[in-house]
Amino acid sequence: MDHYRDDDAMNPSRDSVHTTSSLTYEQVAAAAENLEHRGADPTLQRVLELLGTGSPNIVQRHLSAWRDTRSVPEPSVPRLPAALIDALERELATHANTGLSEGRRLADEARADATTLAEAGEAIERRNYELTQQLEATERARQMADERANTLLAERDRLRDELERERQLAHKAQQTLAEQRQQVALLREQLEEAQQARLTTERGARASEEECIKAERAQAVAESQRDGALEQAREKTEQIVQLKQEMQEERARQRQEITEMRAEQKARLDAVERSRQEAQKHAQEALQRATKAEIRAEALQATQSALKSRMDAMQVQQRQHGRQTQTERA
Repeated sequence: MDHYRDDDAMNPSRDSVHTTSSLTYEQVAAAAENLEHRGADPTLQRVLELLGTGSPNIVQRHLSAWRDTRSVPEPSVPRLPAALIDALERELATHANTGLSEGRRLADEARADATTLAEAGEAIERRNYELTQQLEATERARQMADERANTLLAERDRLRDELERERQLAHKAQQTLAEQRQQVALLREQLEEAQQARLTTERGARASEEECIKAERAQAVAESQRDGALEQAREKTEQIVQLKQEMQEERARQRQEITEMRAEQKARLDAVERSRQEAQKHAQEALQRATKAEIRAEALQATQSALKSRMDAMQVQQRQHGRQTQTERA
């Protein structure tokens, strides 16, 4: 017996499901009748080869329906006039009818099993298609999660650059403060010199004192700006640390969800594959049983034909013997 394996039935895509579903009963029936007119038995493998496409499950279901519509001719029971031949005729007819009924019953059971398995195969194909759609949705969710992670990374880099700018501003403020402190120290030295020279000129002392006051005010303003810049830098650093921790937790959770979804998807696909293999095995066994039943029925018909030929020969011999007896009596 020929075996056929359809790759689209094992891994159906959207295009393959549409192609196999478009195959109609009329196309399968026409192919089976074409094979029958050629004198070939319309088996599943021959019908698939003639069509050139289609799912074995759908073709088997249509082929079983076509066979159910075919009328099986009743075997002709030989009728002989002789009493001795009548008993043999009744015995042979009984055996032939019993064997033919058994063959029909086995063939009907095999066709019913094949139809059931074909329907189960179609259900498995639909389930495999649904699982493929779920897997594609999972892949799209993973891509969206990656895009979200990339966005968070870009935000982190932006905040890092902003913190670096704040640090540079704080560094410049510290340099300015150091310069102002140097100026204050210089002004204080000048103030001391002015105080020493106060005895000579009071006016010069007051001017020096005013310069010192301005320098101290500038120093206070610079220290206030530095403290504000340092506080902003500290707040930016805390935000970056918190954002980085949230990103790590989010990515860990997404990895866990994707791992669990892939494990569940793999378990479902493995279960579907085992079901498909078991259904294919049952279908092959059913076809083998149907073939054996058909072979047994053909053997019974051949035996019946041979017995009929022998009975016809015996009738001819009896007629010749009767004629010869009449001739001798005459």
